[in-house]
Amino acid sequence: MGRDTRFLFPIFQSPHRRVRDRKHVVFSIASPFPLSCNPIFTKNMRKPVKRAVLCCLLLLVGISFVNAQQSGSSEPQIVFRFVSGNDMFYVPWSDNGAKLDSLCSLLVPDILKAGSVRVDGYGNDKKTVKIRCNRVKSELILRRGLTEEHFTTTNRIGTFGELRNVVVVTLPILEEREKPEVVTLEPGKTERPVTETKQEEPKEETPATDVQATTQDVQGPVQPEEPAESAHCRWSIGLNAGIPFFWGDMLSMSADKIYIGFAAGVQGSYRFSDLLAVSLSVDYARGKLGARDYARDYLLAPDGMTWYVPQGQAMQHYGDLYSKVSLVNAGLSLDVNINRIFSKRAAEHRFTVWVSPTVYGQFFSADIYTKEGDKRYSNGTTEPDKFSLGLGGALSLRYRVTRGIDLQLKNSLIWMTDNYFDAIRTPFGKTRHNAMWMPQIGVVWNIK
Repeated sequence: MGRDTRFLFPIFQSPHRRVRDRKHVVFSIASPFPLSCNPIFTKNMRKPVKRAVLCCLLLLVGISFVNAQQSGSSEPQIVFRFVSGNDMFYVPWSDNGAKLDSLCSLLVPDILKAGSVRVDGYGNDKKTVKIRCNRVKSELILRRGLTEEHFTTTNRIGTFGELRNVVVVTLPILEEREKPEVVTLEPGKTERPVTETKQEEPKEETPATDVQATTQDVQGPVQPEEPAESAHCRWSIGLNAGIPFFWGDMLSMSADKIYIGFAAGVQGSYRFSDLLAVSLSVDYARGKLGARDYARDYLLAPDGMTWYVPQGQAMQHYGDLYSKVSLVNAGLSLDVNINRIFSKRAAEHRFTVWVSPTVYGQFFSADIYTKEGDKRYSNGTTEPDKFSLGLGGALSLRYRVTRGIDLQLKNSLIWMTDNYFDAIRTPFGKTRHNAMWMPQIGVVWNIK
């Protein structure tokens, strides 16, 4: 045949040359197609190859553009950590306090636009994530005066990188342009703009945290706290009402019934700081006391002496009598704010707990009456002391309704030294096992 049907295998050798007389490996690629087919194959494959190369180039350019945009973005992000399964925002925990201070130092409400502060929450439960985001926004609203319009909130189920149970706050980039200052020269000279240049202060190195490397922890100058005068009022007065319960030779929670009394009082206090205050209180209380279960058969003479066997005088059983007691109770106390011990932001808390160790001055008045007919039984021989001391204190829970008004739940427990406060004495009356519990509710007005 006139046509050569042999298969030719052209060799494509590496173009590398010898370097410093060293031999190198030559890679060869053999074509399995006949030489007569190679031109056709090359012609048919030329357009698809060009298209593939063009697509690859466009893809590389797009990826590089996206990377450049991401690397050029310098929006600061602050990550706040939360305890798993808990929606409370613990400021002192996991460096949240330092990050919150840094974030507050960067926020300028007058410059921020609506929706410019992004708040993204991440977790397992969307309801919990929503509450966490709201707590972070509440801190920023209280501290920096922002409004809900400044925020764009997104609640996500998932993770932020490798972090879960976090809230990420992203700030916009705030650029401040310097206006050129025009300097007026002498006549005949032209005006020239002068731009002031400020020398940047060296940035201090901050210790690394356990936040993901892609997240930028902003550490800025911490603004000083506001003066104590703006956080609380120095002077306050209050009104309280409650129920007194007495324990003595007789007691309010007696064997046959519980006697409900009445108490009312006023208080005034002066606050030295968020932690300490001093208070003066005056209360008037009155109530009834009955016999204990084991003392119903004790005998009481009209002079107030207790007997355990009949004597040659008229006596009645404890179970047929009751004691009516009235009291003026004045107390001087040192008040300690428990919230301030655990948090420096105690002035911002609505609920506060106060512990008040107190010294009391007490003025008692008492008489014994019969249950049948409510007739006076005692002849006035046994009377309480005109003045006695009491030691104890109060545990108070306050809720701030407004800056000037607090609601108060106050519990006072007092040990009393007057053994005859209930107009009863016993042959073994040297021990002082007398006490009073007085729960109260009240209103406190913060004046100045």
